[in-house]
Amino acid sequence: MEIRNVVMVEPKAPGSHIYSRYLLPRLGLPILGSIARARGLSVRIYFEEMKALEQAALEGADLVCISTISCTAMAAYRLADRARALGKTVVLGGAHPTFMAEEGLEHADLVVRGEAEQSFPRLLDALAKPDGDLAAVPGLSWQDGAGLHHNPLPPPNLDLDQVPVPDFSLLAGRRGDWFQRGVIPVQTSRGCPHHCTFCSVTPMFGHRMRYMSPERVADELDRHRGQGDYVFFYDDNFAASPVRAKRLLEHLLSRGVFLPRWSAQVSVRAARDAELLRLMRRAGCAHLYVGFESVNDESLALLHKRQALDDIRQAVRAFHAHGMWVHGMFVLGADTDDVGTIRRTAEFALQEDLESVQFLILTPLPGTEMFAEMEAAGRILTRDWSKFGCHHAVYRPARMSAFSLMDEAFRAMARVYSVPRSLAHLGRGRLDRMLMSLYARNQVRRWRSENRSLLRAARQAPGGHPFAEPAAARS
Repeated sequence: MEIRNVVMVEPKAPGSHIYSRYLLPRLGLPILGSIARARGLSVRIYFEEMKALEQAALEGADLVCISTISCTAMAAYRLADRARALGKTVVLGGAHPTFMAEEGLEHADLVVRGEAEQSFPRLLDALAKPDGDLAAVPGLSWQDGAGLHHNPLPPPNLDLDQVPVPDFSLLAGRRGDWFQRGVIPVQTSRGCPHHCTFCSVTPMFGHRMRYMSPERVADELDRHRGQGDYVFFYDDNFAASPVRAKRLLEHLLSRGVFLPRWSAQVSVRAARDAELLRLMRRAGCAHLYVGFESVNDESLALLHKRQALDDIRQAVRAFHAHGMWVHGMFVLGADTDDVGTIRRTAEFALQEDLESVQFLILTPLPGTEMFAEMEAAGRILTRDWSKFGCHHAVYRPARMSAFSLMDEAFRAMARVYSVPRSLAHLGRGRLDRMLMSLYARNQVRRWRSENRSLLRAARQAPGGHPFAEPAAARS
C-alpha cells in the first residue's frame, strides 16, 4: 500500500478522571510520529483530551494508528471500526492491545505489542511493499487465512538514547510551542525494579531499568527552553537508582541546563537517601508523586510493596523536611482491606498533612498478576473496559461490597478535600493547596453525578455489585 498520510490517535478517557487537570499525552505517539515524519510522511496526532479527531483527517489518512490503555479501549475499538468502514488500514498499540491482542484484532488489521520504536519502522517498510513480510516485524500480531499470528516481542535491550525526541508539533490543536499549563513532559528511563501485583508497568516495560544518558536528557531539556515553565518527568520511578538519579541531576546542574521547577514519580525508598533529597531540591524539584498504596501493612505485603506504614510515614516527613509537595497515591480494595481501611487512609492523609492525594480503586488491569488471578477465580465483574480507570469497582472485593468500595473511596476523597480544610489553607496563605482542594472536590462531585445510576444499582443489587454477573459467567 502507498502510505503518505498517517493519522495517530490517543482516545479520550471516559468521564471525569484523575488527570483531567493536566492534559498531557503519553509519549508513544509523538515518538512514533517523529519516526514517520523522518521518513517523509505527513503525520497528525490527535490527543483527544485536547482535540477530537476530525472526520476529514480520518478520510484523508492512508494509515490510522491508535494507542490505547484499558480505560480507553472501548473508544479505540469504536474508532477502529469507523476507520475500517472507510477502508483504512488500522494499527492498534499500547498497553491494552499488548495483552489483549486477539481482542484488538476483532477491530483492527494489525496490533503492535510492547515497545514500538523497533517495530514501527519495520511495519512501515512491510506495508509499503507489495510483498512485505509481516512475519519480520517484531511484536506484530495479525490474522490471515492461515489464522492468528503473534510475532516474538522485540529484544528488551532498546538503547533509550536512540529513541527519537517526541515531536509535540505534530499534535493537532497545539499552538506553537505551548504546553498545557506550561508543563513539559520528559522521560529519562523505562522499567521498574519492583513486583507490585496490580501494576502493568513491569509487564509492559520489564523489571530491568533502562536509562537515557545524562547528556541526552540535557539535550532534550534544552530543546524545550522557552516552551514552558515546569517539567514533569514521566519515569515510573525517577529514583529507582539513587546513584543514577544523583549523577543525572549533578550533570544537569553543572551544565546549566534548562530545568525549571519539576516533579517526578518516586517510591518511598527515595526518602532514605538524604543526599539525593538535598540534590533534588537544589535542582528545582517541587512536587513528588509517591506510590504509598496502602496504610494497611497486610495489604502492602499482599500487593508485594516491600514497605510498611512506618516507612511511609517517615518518607512523608523526609520529603516535607526538604520542602517538597507530596502527592500521595493510594489503592483501595485489596483482599485484606475493609471499610475501616479506607477511612484510616483518609485519616492518615490528614494527620500527615499530605498536600494532595489520589484514592484509586484497585483495578485488575490486563497483563498483571492480579488480573490473571481474579479472572481465573471468576471475580472480574465486567469487560466494559471504560470502567477500568481506577474509579470503579470492576471485581468482587473480599471484605466489602463493590458499592461500599466505591462509595467509601469517594467519601474519603471528599473528607480530605473538605471545604473547611480548603478555607484553612487559604487562611494560612496556601493558595495553591486551596485551589487544588477545590478542584479535587469538584471532581468528586462530577464523578458522583456521572455515576449516579450505577451507584444506585450497586446499592440495590444483591451483594452491592454494580454489574449483573461476573464477566466469566457471561462468556
